[in-house]
Amino acid sequence: MDDVIVRAAETDEELRQANDLMAKAHFSDYWEGAEWVGPQGMGYPGFRREHVRIALHRGQVAAALRLTTDTIRVGEARLKMAGFGCVTTDKAYRRRGLTSLVMDDAMHYLREHRFHAAMLFGIPDFYHRWGFATALAEYATVIHLRDASPETAPACRIRKIKPGDIPAVQRMHAANDEETACSLVRSAAHISNKWARWENARVLIDEKGRVTAYLRGRPDGTDYLVDEAGVAGYDACPALIRAAARLARAECAGRVKFLAPPSHPVIRHLLAFRADHAMRTDRNANGMLAVVDTGEALESLVPEWERLLAGGAGGDAEVTLVVDRRPWRVRALRGAVDVAAASGRNKIPLNARELAQLIAGYRHPEEVLHDRIPPSRGDGPVFLRTLFPKRVPFVWAADRF
Repeated sequence: MDDVIVRAAETDEELRQANDLMAKAHFSDYWEGAEWVGPQGMGYPGFRREHVRIALHRGQVAAALRLTTDTIRVGEARLKMAGFGCVTTDKAYRRRGLTSLVMDDAMHYLREHRFHAAMLFGIPDFYHRWGFATALAEYATVIHLRDASPETAPACRIRKIKPGDIPAVQRMHAANDEETACSLVRSAAHISNKWARWENARVLIDEKGRVTAYLRGRPDGTDYLVDEAGVAGYDACPALIRAAARLARAECAGRVKFLAPPSHPVIRHLLAFRADHAMRTDRNANGMLAVVDTGEALESLVPEWERLLAGGAGGDAEVTLVVDRRPWRVRALRGAVDVAAASGRNKIPLNARELAQLIAGYRHPEEVLHDRIPPSRGDGPVFLRTLFPKRVPFVWAADRF
């Protein structure tokens, strides 16, 4: 298409047009959408105007998207990640390739700024062409009120969350998420920025006045939907489940549905009860991850790899990951790991999408590379399994973009 310029939004008018386009396309409530992509979105931690990427045609914003910048955890590793949100093309300009142009531009921007990874929750069979691979499952655990926490729970009172509770909520969230891969590392500013979405959350207060648990819930048909919860310790789980059941009864709901990963202490606690546990995955859709800078991403994983080796698995070993025909040697010597853009022993060919799934721990190496793992002689296969264990990748609803 002629006369199209693809770049960052530069003027107030370009930003206004882009925000208006995204709010109309992606939110059932326009005013809520306008608030999120406007004042609230621009106040998100780390946001810059250049994170809004647009396609301009004769001064009119024809397509747009916005990036949010965050850090995600993979064990002890921390990856610099950009989240793609509100990818939109004006109806008058659709089927002309403008969305692809804006996506190309955004990925180029991320490579320029040395991001490790990118993430999105997108439509089927479109984003894989930029290296995005399904890597985030959806989880739901449902318990009927008659089965909810029958044992004696600690005495607690429930009240609405207050801004002063944010530090306690943050501590619980971080502790509960230690085993959850790809979850966002939050600061207090992340909750403050989205306070309109948090102000109806509840906290549990023990007899000493301490915040011991929290949950964010709402009625959803015949269910009471809890899309985030946290506890200060495992012994607070019964009280939280009982509190969720109490809130459900107040809304005339018959069940509580927790949208949380199986690694979460509340879900582990529910394994002792009669409950339904479900996992959903989507091929080339929904929660997807892409590796933006392979070298930087692998280097960022070194702290986690050294932790895994310190656990007794591995020792001195080497593997060469040939990612889209470019070799990256990962070597362990006496517990220390180094990554180099070089060829070495135990070559494993894979593409960027397979690497994204291995980093997230969404799939085992044997599942992704069943026909490419070298024969079991030597240290290669064992080392590969050590580097990429199966994990539980998940992003909470409150953190999605």
